[in-house]
Amino acid sequence: MRRDPTKRFVTPSRFRKWGQGPPVEQLDLLTEARPPRPAPPPPEPLEAFRAAGVLDALDVHFARAVCRLGGADDPCLLLAAAFASRAPRLGHVCAELGDLPATVRLEGEAATAPLPWPDPDAWRAAVAQSPLVGDERPLVLDGDRLYLARYWQYQRRLVQTLRARAAEAPQPVDPARLSAALQRLFPASDGPDLQMVAAATAALRSLTVVSGGPGTGKTTTVVRLLALLLDPQLDLGARRVVLAAPTGKAAARLVEAIRDRKRDLEAGGVAPEIIARIPDEASTLHRLLGWRPDRPTHFRHDAENPLPVDVVVVDEASMVDLALMAKLVDAIPPRARLVLLGDRDQLASVEAGAVLGDMCNAGGAPRGRSAAFDAALRRALGPRAPADEGPPEAGPGIWDCVVHLTRTYRFGADSGIGTVARAVNAGEAEAAVALLSGRGARRFADVALHDEADDEARRRALRALVVGAYAGAVTASDPAAALDALGRFRVLCAHRRGEFGVEALNVEIERWLGAAGLIDRHRDWYPGRPVLVTRNDHALGLFNGDMGVVLPGERGALRAWFADPRGGEPRAFHPGRLPPHDTVYALTVHQSQGSEFDRIAVVLPAEPSPILTRELLYTALTRARRHATVFGPADVLRRAIAERVRRASGLRAALYPG
Repeated sequence: MRRDPTKRFVTPSRFRKWGQGPPVEQLDLLTEARPPRPAPPPPEPLEAFRAAGVLDALDVHFARAVCRLGGADDPCLLLAAAFASRAPRLGHVCAELGDLPATVRLEGEAATAPLPWPDPDAWRAAVAQSPLVGDERPLVLDGDRLYLARYWQYQRRLVQTLRARAAEAPQPVDPARLSAALQRLFPASDGPDLQMVAAATAALRSLTVVSGGPGTGKTTTVVRLLALLLDPQLDLGARRVVLAAPTGKAAARLVEAIRDRKRDLEAGGVAPEIIARIPDEASTLHRLLGWRPDRPTHFRHDAENPLPVDVVVVDEASMVDLALMAKLVDAIPPRARLVLLGDRDQLASVEAGAVLGDMCNAGGAPRGRSAAFDAALRRALGPRAPADEGPPEAGPGIWDCVVHLTRTYRFGADSGIGTVARAVNAGEAEAAVALLSGRGARRFADVALHDEADDEARRRALRALVVGAYAGAVTASDPAAALDALGRFRVLCAHRRGEFGVEALNVEIERWLGAAGLIDRHRDWYPGRPVLVTRNDHALGLFNGDMGVVLPGERGALRAWFADPRGGEPRAFHPGRLPPHDTVYALTVHQSQGSEFDRIAVVLPAEPSPILTRELLYTALTRARRHATVFGPADVLRRAIAERVRRASGLRAALYPG
C-alpha cells in the first residue's frame, strides 16, 4: 500500500513508545487529509538581484528603508533605489537606468538565470513620479541618471564652481609682461610649446588642469608655472602657495620632484627670491583641508571657512574622487588659483567618480578654445601657441583650462615601456602582446612577457626574478641604502586576494627569500622586512602609502625606518608604534599610484577579471622607469586591454554640453 503524501500517519505504538498519546478514537483525526502546501511565491525583484550577486544586503536594506519611510512600495522604485545605493560602492556616481541591463555582469550559475529587469521606459517613468525623487529628496533623477542626493549635491556644486573658475580671470594680466616672463622661463623650442600654454593658462585663469603620461614634464611645467605666478614683475597676487596630493607617498614624491626642478631654475637664471618662494613641503589633501575625526565627512576648511591661500597645486589628481574634489574646490577662495596635475588615462579614484578624466573630456570629441581665450594665448605665446584640437567654442568654459601634454621625455622611440603603454592605451591588444613577447617586428630590451601555459612555470620565473631583485634590499644594513634598493623594484598585482593576489604573493615571496637564506621568515619582525603604512598617523608624520624597512637601530633593537619627507636622514620608529601596515613585497596597482620603480613585475590572474582593465595595465606599466615584466596568460592580457573602466557620472556631460 502506497503512502498518501497528503496525510500524516501517527501509530499507537509510536505514542506508547513515547509514553504518551491521545486515545485511539482520536487517531482518525490525525490522519485526515491536509491540503497540499502552496508553491512559494516568486522572489521579488530585489531578492532575485541579490541572489544573483548583483545587489548586496546593504543595497536591499537601504531601498526598503527609504521606500518604507516614504510610504512607497512600488517594485520599480525599490529596485532603482537599490541600484542607486550600489553605484558609489562600485565607483559610480550614479546609476544609469537604461544601461544597467547591458552593463551588469553575472558569473557562475547566476549567468544562466534571466533577471527580472523592468521595461526601461516604465521604470524611468515610475521613478520620476515617485515622491522620493527630486531636489531635497533622498534620490535625484537627471535624465536617465539616478543619484543618491549626497552625490548629486557633490556633482552640482563641483560643476557650478568649475564653470565659474573657467570663465573668470583672477585679475588682469599685462600681455607684454606675461609674454616676456614666459619667454624667460621657457627657452626657445621648435614648434608649439604645451608646457608654456599651461603656464600661461595659470596666469590667465583661476583653474588649470595639466594632464599627461609619465615623462611628459608635468612637474617641470608646474615649477616653471609657479615661478611665473610668483614673478614680482607680473604682480599676480600669488603669495601663499601650497602643494598637496591625495596620499602621503604622492606628496613626498611631489616634493622630491619639485626640489630637483628648482635646481634647473637656478641654472636658468631665475631670481633666487622667486625660487625661495616655491614651497619645499607638501601635504595630503585631508591634512590640508583639516580632517575632523569627530565628523569624518567634513573638514575644517570649506566655503564658509576657506583656506588662506593664493595658489593650490594638487598632484596625482586622477586619484581624487568626486566627494573630495567637491570639498577641495569649495575650500579654495574664488580669487585663488587651483592647478591640478595628473594622467587622465590612469586608473580612476578608488571611491566614486572619475573626476580628472571627466574634466579632461576623456573619451569625448576634441574641443577647441573660446575665441577670446585663444586670442589671449596667442598674444602671450606668439608663434609658439598650438593650434586648437577642435572647432572653437562660442564662450569660455573648462575647455579653456585643460592642457594635455603629449611629448614624452622619459620614453623615447627605443623604449619598449613607452611603446607598449601607448599600444595598451590605444586598445591595440595584439600589438601589445607581440611587443611584450618579442615576437613582433620590433624587439625591445626593457619589456618581457612570461605567458607560459603552466602556472607553475610562470611562478618559477617570477621566483627567480624576485629573489634576485630583492636580495640587495633585504640584506642591506644601512637604512638609506635599504630604502633606496626597495624603491628600485616592486611586484604589482591586479588583485588583493586570490592565488596571484597581493596577500598570497607577499607570503610566497617571504617563503622564497627565506628558502634562499636572505631573511628569517619565522619572525614577525625581521631585518629587511618592507612595510607599507595603510592609515594616516598625523602625530607620527606617517601616511597611507608610506613605505619603510625594518633594520636594527643604534643599540641593535629592530626599528622601522622611513624616508624623511624633507630630504634628511631616514626616521626610525618602534614597530609597536606604527599605524596599521602591511608587508609590501607586492602591491596592488591601485596602491602603486603615485610611485615609480626602476623595475616592476606585473602579475596577472590566471583568468580574466572585471578588475583587470586597460587602465589598470597602463597604470602598472607606467610605474616602471627602466624595465617591466608581465607574468600571465596572453589571452588574459588581451581581454584586459579590450576592457575599459566605465564610471557612470554626469560630470563630463555637465562640463562639456552639446
